Amino acid sequence: MRRIDGYTVLGGLGRGGMSRIFRVREEPSGRIRALKILEPHPLLLKTTGEEAVRRLFAQEAEVMKSVRHPHVATVVDSGEHQGRPYLVMEYFCHSLADRIGETPILEEPTRPLPAGECFRVVRQILSGLGALHRAGIIHRDIKPANILLTDRGDAKIIDFGLSKIPGRPVSLRPQVIVGTPYYAAPEQERDAEAADQASDLYAVGVLLHRILTGKVPEDLSFHQLPLPFDTTPWQAFFRKACHPDPSRRHPDADAMLRDLEALQSGFLRELDAVCRLWHEAAPRALGTAGLRKIPVKVRFREARRFFRLDPLWRPEREPADDLMVDGETVWDRATGLVWQRAGSAEPLPWDAHKDYIAHLNDSARAGRTDWRLPTVDELCSLLKRPRYPDTYCLEPVFDRRCRFLWSADRCSFRSAWYVDTDLGYVWRQDFSCLFHVRAVAGGNGKRPKPNDSFVGLSYHRGMSGRG
Repeated sequence: MRRIDGYTVLGGLGRGGMSRIFRVREEPSGRIRALKILEPHPLLLKTTGEEAVRRLFAQEAEVMKSVRHPHVATVVDSGEHQGRPYLVMEYFCHSLADRIGETPILEEPTRPLPAGECFRVVRQILSGLGALHRAGIIHRDIKPANILLTDRGDAKIIDFGLSKIPGRPVSLRPQVIVGTPYYAAPEQERDAEAADQASDLYAVGVLLHRILTGKVPEDLSFHQLPLPFDTTPWQAFFRKACHPDPSRRHPDADAMLRDLEALQSGFLRELDAVCRLWHEAAPRALGTAGLRKIPVKVRFREARRFFRLDPLWRPEREPADDLMVDGETVWDRATGLVWQRAGSAEPLPWDAHKDYIAHLNDSARAGRTDWRLPTVDELCSLLKRPRYPDTYCLEPVFDRRCRFLWSADRCSFRSAWYVDTDLGYVWRQDFSCLFHVRAVAGGNGKRPKPNDSFVGLSYHRGMSGRG
């Protein structure tokens, strides 16, 4: 394997205009890190010059070392390899862009996040941005791809290569675009050097709209936000956050945070009222006979067709279920599968599922010795389309702390497919990433043994509201 000083390269994570990023293993500790090494695009090199590009790269390391904040990614090392500088950062398996399914074609729809998660992530971004702004640093490229998510779902701001730093001007030629379409404020698109705090906050407003609705705002009218509640406060918030005139936006991150918290308080009041009144049953779902039990290896380019997924990697057809709960297990009478209600106490790397499943069978958990890791098909039988307001009103049958679940299906020699049970999509990740394991048993359509009584509650979609 290739090595960069004391780091073993495990694979690529992507590249930008200025650098390439690798997933590496730190030796001898074995910790997984992200290593970013200078490798500028020829066009950037031509328009900016090698000396300026090197200063921009050094500037990023300087910012990340100088601002210590729980929602700003941390640099743990830096150096030079074969004449090229690099920096080493803490590594996380997800970005916000991965979570919502954002592609380089920004006009394409993405997976909306539950409102509660939107509020939490944006609060954290604003907290990190506030620290940067107090240090005089303007990010200039806030977007989902530049927000990493920890295993707990907390936000970490990254990518300071084109940030403005006080006292460290770097002259960029007009051909160099700073920022991302839709997310970049109008004044920044006209002149990158005009960007200030208000420009970063404009990008936060667009980001919130994107993760809440699944769309970038193509105009500033915000007439039709897909929410079940009074949208007037939301429209007022977005009009202020994304106003074309910087002077009419929030003056700083703290002010935007206060407005966001007021918006959240109003949302929660309306949510409680809606959930008490809501009794609408979910749409009729389709059957799930003959789910595949045997694990397979499915390459990325074939996966959507093989797993029958839509462009946002969600099941094309919503399965029927008929769930009966008994203590620590759930029996799905539609499929004959018996599930753990929870799963592993902690998230695990993929290979660790073998020991976990073996322990369940050795101890005859819930009276069974046929526990196994489920396939993608079986995990998808638990998913349903998010719908307002039942996304928030339905009581969960399963333990919601186990959100990301490994499947038995692999994508490559070092990655496997997993399912996000919150947003209902399938994706792939490296074996070293940490997700929960929810074991399954049975699958013959018969009533489970030995717990034949199953005296627990029976759950049907659309019939388990809070009130």
